[in-house]
Amino acid sequence: MKSLLLGFGTLLYPVWVYASVSYGWLWLAPVPLLLLLLARLWLQKDPKQRGFAALTLLVLLLALLAGQTELALLYYPVWINAGLLLIFAWSLYFPPTVIERLARLMEGELPESGVRYTRKVTQVWCLFFFGNGSVAACLAWYGNWQWWLWYNGALSYLLMGLLFGAEYLVRRRVKQHG
Repeated sequence: MKSLLLGFGTLLYPVWVYASVSYGWLWLAPVPLLLLLLARLWLQKDPKQRGFAALTLLVLLLALLAGQTELALLYYPVWINAGLLLIFAWSLYFPPTVIERLARLMEGELPESGVRYTRKVTQVWCLFFFGNGSVAACLAWYGNWQWWLWYNGALSYLLMGLLFGAEYLVRRRVKQHG
């Protein structure tokens, strides 16, 4: 339930930022993000993910203290994608990969072909995070809040869902033929 609430809050965050900026309440825009990061830090059991949440919180606070509220908000999706890219890429060099760990949680032991498959899926997610983060960076640099909201609040989630769905279909097919 806690994870569901945190996930829902994260999904709604771009809408909150856009509304805050639109009504001239820029100072209110980072409040939910700060609360979400604090909740993640408090609830997270995995030390790596706690560290990532703490580092994200620190960067956000430093940007806010430096008077860069708008930049901190615009670049938040960039920071998240860069962090996820780093975690997934790191796991390619220091296995097991992130996807292999998730697969083992769901499936138990994996054959060597399953390990190879999860490695390829991890590489695909690295490409996704690089591309998604690059688009988010361009939109942040350009500074158009409408486009930023459209991409970071809707389209990036749709693309992520499509990738999840496509991977699921490919995995089913690989399992049938493997």
